[in-house]
Amino acid sequence: MNRKEFGRLISLLRAELGWTQSQLAEYAEIPVTTLSNIERGVKKFLEPKTLFRLANVLQLTSLERREFFLASCGLEQKQLVRPSDQNSPLKDFDVQKTLGGLMSMLSNMYAPAHLGDAFGDVIAVNHIMLDLLQITPESLHQAANSPAGINNMHIIYGMMEVHQAFGDQFNNAALISLRAFRESSLRYRTKPRFFSLMKEFRNIKKYPLFDQYWRKSSVLEDDKEAMLSPFEISHDIYGRLRITSSSSVILTPYGELYLSHYFPLDHTTATAFIKIADKVGQGVKKLTPWPNKTGRT
Repeated sequence: MNRKEFGRLISLLRAELGWTQSQLAEYAEIPVTTLSNIERGVKKFLEPKTLFRLANVLQLTSLERREFFLASCGLEQKQLVRPSDQNSPLKDFDVQKTLGGLMSMLSNMYAPAHLGDAFGDVIAVNHIMLDLLQITPESLHQAANSPAGINNMHIIYGMMEVHQAFGDQFNNAALISLRAFRESSLRYRTKPRFFSLMKEFRNIKKYPLFDQYWRKSSVLEDDKEAMLSPFEISHDIYGRLRITSSSSVILTPYGELYLSHYFPLDHTTATAFIKIADKVGQGVKKLTPWPNKTGRT
């Protein structure tokens, strides 16, 4: 983020908490003139103490804090990736090669997995994940035509079959997914795509649980460890499954990509994953174009 974008991010985070500049300045113990200069993007040097105090009061999760401090450095996304040609950081990045390698990885994994971007948009998903969550072609078609598109938050909070697949462990799965969305999106919250997603997901009639979990996820004391918390699924077809989730981050000049997958935590679950792979085949379904051509990133 450049200084103006970072200043706007501070303003957005403040507004979400319902605070004025004076209130945030008071809580962070910094002069209101300093905060005003930061939000307007005119303060070029941001003292570590000031950033630390802002992060402490803005109710950020631990992983959001890391993204917040990274955003404060003032660099653009393309500058975070080491280029082969210093004069043209985008020149040597091969989109098709990168996506091809990730698609191949997804297809060959003996575990439910999907590839997404910083907004939670699902670029591709393997057949094992589709079968485990009982996501039908009809549901994918409906999601593609919804304002949110095929987005991980829509899948978790808007697809009833997914809610049913997680059963009594839906709360854990929903919180883990929400924390991941909060972290990955923090440096992109000034983008039009994020605004359109939040407008959609805060529609209580369509997503009655999203806003509640969004607020809850920022105040949990164990947020550092929660991303790797084990949980169980009482699956209608495959029985009790014990899993944990993890993501690998792929840095690109166009934003981060996230290869996310479930790990089996016992023999029964590992056997179930192999059973699913044998039934549906190891393959991958492309869902959302990347990088997006509308300039949302």
